[in-house]
Amino acid sequence: MARQRNGQAAALRVHVEAEALDVREGEQHPALAAYAFGSSGRLLAQADLKPGAGVLLSIPQGAEPDEVRLLVGLQSETKDEGELLSHLIRVGAAERMLRPADLDANAKLHVPIDRSRWWCWLRGLCVVPGTLVKRVVSGGVSIELPVCGAEIEVYEVDPVPVIVHRIPDAILDRLRDVILRPRPPWPPWPPEDPFGGIVPRPGPGPDPAPFLAVERAGEAPFALRSHALAGDPSSSADAVSAGVLAEGEGERLFRFAGAEVRGPDPGEARAALHAVAEEPALQRAAFAGTAALREALVARPELVRPLLCFLWPPAVTTQLVARATTDDCGHFRAIFSRGCSSDVPDLYFKAFRRLGFWRVPIYEPTPIACHTRWNYACGTEVQLVTTSPWAHTCPPCPPVIAPRHWVLAMAVGNTSLASIRGTSTALAPTTNGGNIGLTGTGAPWGGSLHLRFEFDNTLRTDLNVRYYRLRWRKAGSGNPFVDIATTELRHYGHWLGSAFQIEPYKLGPQPVGGTANLYEIPPALPPIGQWVIADAVVDTSSGTFLSASFAPPAEAGLYEFELALFDGAGAAVNATTAGISFRIPETTDLTATIPTADAAALGLVAAGRLFFTLHVDNNACSASIGAPLLNGGAADACGVLHWGSSADVVSLPFAASHPNGFATFSFGVRRGVTDVLTDSGAVGAPPGSHLLTPTAGALLGNCPIAGFAEWLDVDALATDGWSRLSGYDADDLRAFVLAPEEPS
Repeated sequence: MARQRNGQAAALRVHVEAEALDVREGEQHPALAAYAFGSSGRLLAQADLKPGAGVLLSIPQGAEPDEVRLLVGLQSETKDEGELLSHLIRVGAAERMLRPADLDANAKLHVPIDRSRWWCWLRGLCVVPGTLVKRVVSGGVSIELPVCGAEIEVYEVDPVPVIVHRIPDAILDRLRDVILRPRPPWPPWPPEDPFGGIVPRPGPGPDPAPFLAVERAGEAPFALRSHALAGDPSSSADAVSAGVLAEGEGERLFRFAGAEVRGPDPGEARAALHAVAEEPALQRAAFAGTAALREALVARPELVRPLLCFLWPPAVTTQLVARATTDDCGHFRAIFSRGCSSDVPDLYFKAFRRLGFWRVPIYEPTPIACHTRWNYACGTEVQLVTTSPWAHTCPPCPPVIAPRHWVLAMAVGNTSLASIRGTSTALAPTTNGGNIGLTGTGAPWGGSLHLRFEFDNTLRTDLNVRYYRLRWRKAGSGNPFVDIATTELRHYGHWLGSAFQIEPYKLGPQPVGGTANLYEIPPALPPIGQWVIADAVVDTSSGTFLSASFAPPAEAGLYEFELALFDGAGAAVNATTAGISFRIPETTDLTATIPTADAAALGLVAAGRLFFTLHVDNNACSASIGAPLLNGGAADACGVLHWGSSADVVSLPFAASHPNGFATFSFGVRRGVTDVLTDSGAVGAPPGSHLLTPTAGALLGNCPIAGFAEWLDVDALATDGWSRLSGYDADDLRAFVLAPEEPS
């Protein structure tokens, strides 16, 4: 073999031809490619193959001869050499092993691909659509926001037969003990563990280590100094620090010490053990021995999968099969080839956020088996939920079903207008003058009311409608409308060097062309970067009505709100004549597709402007417990009621009220730790008096003498759309003792 001056062997050349057999009329020839790998797995050469034509591969050689693994399969965009080789082997690519002595400039290799093989390469494509969301709590309400720009990795979990054969005999022996244990009864769960400690008990674990380990992709962690990521909103004195890279190039990957680990649910674990132990075939195998049990488990994968979450997690391994990136709505779509395997795929997912050359895991739950989509049906929507502080969210973008040029009056806070009487088509048949403006459950509004509107982007691009104005007035007052003039913001994120910056974008209020207090309709894209949700309340609010100030308790009642549109010069626009449709949602779920109704059909549009009504009530509740009486007599100076007969009547007065009845109450009497009497319901107008008259015997039970606590909670119904206004609640507490009369 000829040698070059530097001692390296000259490159080997081989002419490769691949033929897809039995391609029928009207069918597209599969797009094939040839890949040459060294014995170490390094990609040496690759080239696309055209039907009926070959390609000359030039394969570099090292100082010593090496075998070449030639694979022919479908063309792939995978850049990672290890992933590419693994993928080709997994899908069953045609393979040839070539020795250097067999190759020269005239070497030719013909690789026929049977129809059964190339056809299943194409037919075996699996599409995985999904959404990555971040679960956050805002105003006491859990909401899910899309995570945009995240990198998704899809892994295929090894099939059950492979996993079962990795489980140590010692673990299966303990499973045998469970199966062979006499039944019934099963031991309690918890506290006794029928699986000898294999199933982890719920409870607090060790605190996470106060540091991060950083590793290059595919390498072990190395030591680092700690510092915060400049400009990152996740960074703070309380946030977990990032690390300083050691010198060198290559992709860096954060590894969080103390990453999220979710053990099995005790109930699910017990159910899985029950199912295995009650299966006759597994009972017979358990009697026969560990080897027989192993083979019996392989034959019953549907029983094994629930066990894998806690049986032996290290036995569950994965293989990367696809990558994708989430869009501005958190959606992703990954595609991978199942090859010619008849096994239904079991999938596991990871998600990463990229910070310059850093990759931070934001979804990587363990153990893997607890988070595997077993028997995944290709094409089924997958939702991944993260709570990572490193996950950046974007504004919700559910599709709005509406005609062109629409304005959607969406919600008050997080409560859809479809849940409010007067703006709901579903509630319209039962809406009247006495309940208009309340929620469907009868709650009024209070506190800071964040009014939410969504605008079709074509308003700006087609009609030059760029601004809106919000006004309010008390219904029936005859007063003019008053402008809402609270500052409203959106936030956008962008890279500034190696730091991710979050910037505010002010919508208003601002004067435009002589018109005061206008708000800008948010553009489709920010000045730079992408829209993000820095605060779920702030970044979804279009205008805020400070009802605690403008609608004090004495002014409770109906309040009207007006939305008007303006063009780029600040001139008023009549939405009706401009062909703009005001819409109202017909669903209470604002995270999915939003069908809409015509607001005009509900009588909410006049003079090209939108009007709607809310019932506002910022009144507080009242709660008081009166002194208990025994047969009409009061307790002594020590708070003791002396009973002579179990039939003696104990009178328990209390008052629970709200000025307009927008509250509920709960009352109870507790003896020691036992509730012996409860009452609840809707309050009435003041004084809201109630009287309960149990007998002394009913309260005492088997106790001749006992201490009692009376408690009263009055809960306001008022809401700001995000949460109930618990600050308007009231409560009271009183104690007394029942003791027998002293002998005279």
